[in-house]
Amino acid sequence: MSVAMVRPPYPPHDPRLIEACDRARGYLLERESPDGGFCFYRTADLEEPNLFDTWHAVAALALLGAVPAHRTRLIRFVAEQGVVGELYSLYYRARILHALGVADTERAAVRALVAERAPCLPEEADAAAFSSTLDRLRMTLWLKRHAGTPFPARRIADALRAVEHPKGGYGVPANLLDTRAALAILALCQQRVAHRTNEFVSRLAVPGLGFRLTDDSLTSNLETTCAGLACARRLWLTVPVEADAIGFILACQSVNGGFARAPGALPGIGLTHLALTALRPSIDALDQT
Repeated sequence: MSVAMVRPPYPPHDPRLIEACDRARGYLLERESPDGGFCFYRTADLEEPNLFDTWHAVAALALLGAVPAHRTRLIRFVAEQGVVGELYSLYYRARILHALGVADTERAAVRALVAERAPCLPEEADAAAFSSTLDRLRMTLWLKRHAGTPFPARRIADALRAVEHPKGGYGVPANLLDTRAALAILALCQQRVAHRTNEFVSRLAVPGLGFRLTDDSLTSNLETTCAGLACARRLWLTVPVEADAIGFILACQSVNGGFARAPGALPGIGLTHLALTALRPSIDALDQT
């Protein structure tokens, strides 16, 4: 694969994408609680909105050019969660309010918590620990940039590049999910990527399917396919299999409009956000996850 600017595989008026987006919009809005917030398993008898689903729903709707139906109550729901030092709560609170264009009334408290949080640098470890460290580092750095608190970008990038595999890719073993997270971190640090990363992503492209997770894997799912597209776009790689990847993603859409890990599986709001990000072939969509 050659290195070049990615061009959308489909024009904006492609009927398949229009239909998929319309159905996804309906799915997302149906999972909004009248009292504020979103929950992927919401029913007529069950209301359990949470920050994770709410962030992904707000971001996914933004990609569709839509807004939540109960905006005021949604903002109140987020504010009522309070400001706590737990990373995920801080991250989703900040991202939701930022996406809605709302100033956080607790901005000073949030900034203080973010400022005292030290970035956890990645080290060689087991697969789960490595992936978790990357995810938490990505969230921490986004929060620090959002709050305007400094962090040692060059040192973090050097530590990250030091644990990349000799043949490219990050993770235990090298895989597209961890590589996507690593590329997002390097982008937050405004640091370069090694050429072997390009070679790794290109090597995992699979005709007819899109992408496989690792050099030795034979199957794929929604997360893997979306990670492959995200990596390719971040690296400005031409992807000959992009149409195949888009086709697989569309096949993961359920009858109710949500997207699942695989065709016929259970859909979720986070997975729907992931799919819609991949279906929008532009670099700005990468920062939504």
